[in-house]
Amino acid sequence: MKLKIFFILFLISEITANAQFIFRISGNGLENPSYILGTLHVMSGDLLDSIPAFLEAESQCQQLFVESDVTDPQNKEDRRAESQQLMTLPDGKTISDVLGEERMTILQERMKESCHINLADSAAQNLQHYQPLFFKLWLNLMIQIEALQKYPAMRNGNMMDGACMKRAKARGWKVGNLDQQKTSEELEKIKETITPIDEQVDTLMELLNNFDEHRQKILKYFEGMQNAGDYWSVGDYEGFERFIKPENEANPAIYAERNKKWMPTIIEAVKEMPTLFVFGAGHLTGPDGVIRMLRDARYKVEQVEIK
Repeated sequence: MKLKIFFILFLISEITANAQFIFRISGNGLENPSYILGTLHVMSGDLLDSIPAFLEAESQCQQLFVESDVTDPQNKEDRRAESQQLMTLPDGKTISDVLGEERMTILQERMKESCHINLADSAAQNLQHYQPLFFKLWLNLMIQIEALQKYPAMRNGNMMDGACMKRAKARGWKVGNLDQQKTSEELEKIKETITPIDEQVDTLMELLNNFDEHRQKILKYFEGMQNAGDYWSVGDYEGFERFIKPENEANPAIYAERNKKWMPTIIEAVKEMPTLFVFGAGHLTGPDGVIRMLRDARYKVEQVEIK
């Protein structure tokens, strides 16, 4: 998974009250329209009440579908179990076994400094069974969180996707998941695509041995990546589509493949009742994006104009 994806999806810039990627779904026999809100995931939920188009869409809907309902304890536990199955080392091995004493010491020092976690502590023993990729992703996430602290929308922790879930539940709506729990067979297929352990060790050690340089590169890159937020802030969907096209094409498992799996759920939901869909804006775009696939299914999908 490329780090750039995290940057684009998590990017926040100055947001105006008219900011929106809101689309109306109608036609093909629907009595009432449904709506899509494409988000940048850590955008502040406090913005929702200042976006008239969102409030109008919300008022017309009766249920919500999101990528994954992170407010549902059972769903969170299911996702955690999936991640554990995918990222656990085989045959009961530990990260200490895989890295050896010298490299393990380097990892321990970095995890203490950057994540405030002591891998030698008994409370962290369960982490010993995770693959090197797990620690690389964790350390990169900590750098991203550091970068995001510069943006006011991130500081209050009220992320837009989660705020939409809370608002829906307060109204008594059903909140459904577009990402369904994976079967054992699907998880096994995914495991087959994960980088071999020896290669994971190499990439983890490259990160650890050059951590400060890597951190500065990410922070500098992050500061210059304001286009996604800029496009969202003025509702420039076409500009955003051009901007994110390389990411869509380079990461089909994150975008195209998931979008295709979502479609039966989306179509069933809009037939059932007016539905609000909230998911990352990157899933809207391109030939395998949700908008194109809905139009191919003979629905009318149009961006709600900023008034």
